[in-house]
Amino acid sequence: MWRKRISALAVATALAVVGAAPSAWAGGQGDPLYGDLNGDGVVDRAVLAGGGADECGVQVSLGDGAGGYGAPTTYTYDTPGEYGYCPDMGVVVDLGGDGTVELVLAWFDGRPPGVETDLLVLRDYQPAGGFDAIYQPSYIGLADFNGDGRQDVYQWTDQGDGFLTFLNTASGQLVRGPIEWCSGWPAYEFADFNRNGATDVLIAYFEGCGENFTGVVVLLDNGTAVELEGDPWGDSYWAATVVDANADGIPDVRTTNESTGEVTHFIGNGRGGFGAAPLADDDTASTKGTKKVDIPVLANDLYTSATKITIVTPPKYGKLQITSRRTVLYTPNGQHTQSDKFVYRLTADGKTDIAGVTVRVKS
Repeated sequence: MWRKRISALAVATALAVVGAAPSAWAGGQGDPLYGDLNGDGVVDRAVLAGGGADECGVQVSLGDGAGGYGAPTTYTYDTPGEYGYCPDMGVVVDLGGDGTVELVLAWFDGRPPGVETDLLVLRDYQPAGGFDAIYQPSYIGLADFNGDGRQDVYQWTDQGDGFLTFLNTASGQLVRGPIEWCSGWPAYEFADFNRNGATDVLIAYFEGCGENFTGVVVLLDNGTAVELEGDPWGDSYWAATVVDANADGIPDVRTTNESTGEVTHFIGNGRGGFGAAPLADDDTASTKGTKKVDIPVLANDLYTSATKITIVTPPKYGKLQITSRRTVLYTPNGQHTQSDKFVYRLTADGKTDIAGVTVRVKS
């Protein structure tokens, strides 16, 4: 009962975090499967069930195009294992991208004796092969992890294997992908952090298998793990979500330390790298005589849309104005024709950082 309770909690968490993922792309134990099962462009529903003493069944209800479903039709196939234990979770996916959809099914409690693979493939509602995967999955879903246009399969479990991916090849195989993370149950979101068209994964985790017991990690599509937070003892643990913290269109990450309440924004550079905000970098600018110069001090900084700019040390030979666009307008007073300096501070999420600006003033 403890395992099942944890699994149910993890499923609810993952669904809440992923949010935008269609129901057709994911399934927990006993969940219906959704997808276009007859090629008419309308989403249909399939429910996995036992069909008889030595049979398993799939109850298919075709979509009516208006959000409803017709009466179910039951398709049966011989029980794949010795004890009549039927698959109880799965997804609808076009293996190989050939236009024919398959059902890829799994067993929450692990494949029964007599079954050689962790995943069972049904084509035309009859067994058509299988693949090795997680033995006791808590969840199975779909995403395109390599940008080839085919939906790949992912699974996660609270039984030690964590989060694994399986790439859908052109030949219709499922091969283990580079994205994987070993931990207890993961709370995850999808985003394209390096903007190459492939899905990357953000995970907040417990019971990590590596250096940290708890933490937050970004898994890029090539398998690179970018660890953002971590605690080797598990005294701190985090929630994490994908955001656009500075409104530049590039996905960032917001973490919340559930032990202390501390919020940190990790700003993405669009290439799979991140830096914690606020981070201020020194700037230079130039002007002539008494001509004003508008200095975009944030251009080389890490900041959020809520970051506040304040002046720490004003210039000696001019005056400053922080504009509504969060630039700093410097106006020289005409009494100096070499250089001037000032220091500004960024404040966000209860954190600060400072940087200096050197303004060269020509006569």
